[in-house]
Amino acid sequence: MSESASREAAKTFEAKVASLIAATRHLAIPHILLLRRMTLRDPEARKWANEKQLNVIFSVILSKSIERHGIAKLKAARDIGFEPLLPPGGDGRDEDLTVLGDIATQMLGPPQMSEAESAQAGLHALLARGAETPPARTVRLQPPVREPPPLFAAQLGPGIGKQMSAARLMAPVAQGNGGGEGKESTFTDFPTLFDDTLGTYIQKTLNVFRVNAPTRGMRLPFLMAPEFSQAYREVMQKFILPPMRSTRQLQALGQTYNWVDVGGDKLIEIIQGSEVNNPILHNWDARWAAFRPPKVAKGKKAPAPKPEDNPWPLFREDATRYNYDPPTENHIILLQDIIRFEADVLAKCWRELTQLYAQEFAPSGRQERAREGAFRDGILKWSAKLPDYVGEHLAMKSYFEFDRLDSEWLRRLLASFGRTDSERRRNAPFLSEFTLQLRD
Repeated sequence: MSESASREAAKTFEAKVASLIAATRHLAIPHILLLRRMTLRDPEARKWANEKQLNVIFSVILSKSIERHGIAKLKAARDIGFEPLLPPGGDGRDEDLTVLGDIATQMLGPPQMSEAESAQAGLHALLARGAETPPARTVRLQPPVREPPPLFAAQLGPGIGKQMSAARLMAPVAQGNGGGEGKESTFTDFPTLFDDTLGTYIQKTLNVFRVNAPTRGMRLPFLMAPEFSQAYREVMQKFILPPMRSTRQLQALGQTYNWVDVGGDKLIEIIQGSEVNNPILHNWDARWAAFRPPKVAKGKKAPAPKPEDNPWPLFREDATRYNYDPPTENHIILLQDIIRFEADVLAKCWRELTQLYAQEFAPSGRQERAREGAFRDGILKWSAKLPDYVGEHLAMKSYFEFDRLDSEWLRRLLASFGRTDSERRRNAPFLSEFTLQLRD
């Protein structure tokens, strides 16, 4: 999709959403649920939004309507099966109940059972489970021993060349699809499940970005340094996850499901779900926001950050030890959005770029050579599709991993991100900064 077509689609989407919000502002909740059913079945609606986007839009509309209706009334309606809020007719009733139940859980927390119901539910659970052996203790994987930083190209000598095997090119993709996760852990409690699931999920994403080739005498940006993923996980375990788990929302989440049955996949489903009232992403963003320096009046000195809100010395120490550019307070948006990057999508992107590079620069056998500029267009296409900053980091990774790409090619690619220097810095800030360090 061209840039103009993309802008037009965005304008259409915004106009449709604004029109839908205006049309439902004074509707009762049963009428909004009826409109939701019709919209999801309308082929015309699918031309400007997919099912996931429509579900998010109606979730927001219903949440606002319920807030106007009154939280106390919502609680009373939940106690009698949401009957006052449901539209007439049985068609779609189960889905309406699911939608209302999810919103009620987000606003009110899980429903409270009476003492008799709780005892009966516990008895049924024990009878259904039968005799079980005590669960094994949590099996923790030993973190991998970090390798020393790669030698500079100058230390490798002129004879090293630019050789690259297909196995090395595809290694990050294999890791991103599950390689390096280790054996499956046995979880005995929600905190362990939560920490290990998020750590493994983010590790898969960082494995796609890491550079496995010689660094050409340059310091890698932090997202591509092989050692950065371990430092990021240490920051998570020390500064991010414990405060998150102590919040009311995540303590309620720990009691909402039978985690022995649903496992960590449910946590991933929540992360990749709606941004609205998402207990994991909300508290994740709140922890990263705590690392920002406080705003102070002009002429006054900012107070020293609290030790529990200051991960930057750990990042700087690790970057100094392994010779890469450390993240700073200016990179908080990228650091907190790593959890939103989907490793499977990134792996698919990197596979396609690897194939395009081979077809354009080094076709083998009967493989037809791709047209000139096909690889560059592939990077631009994925840059438009993927979240901010991802495309330009994959472009920088390509510079190290693919031997036919040089600094001149990277500068021409940067020119595709804007007509002026300020526009290019705005659209590709990391790539703009990186090209200033190129020596050849």
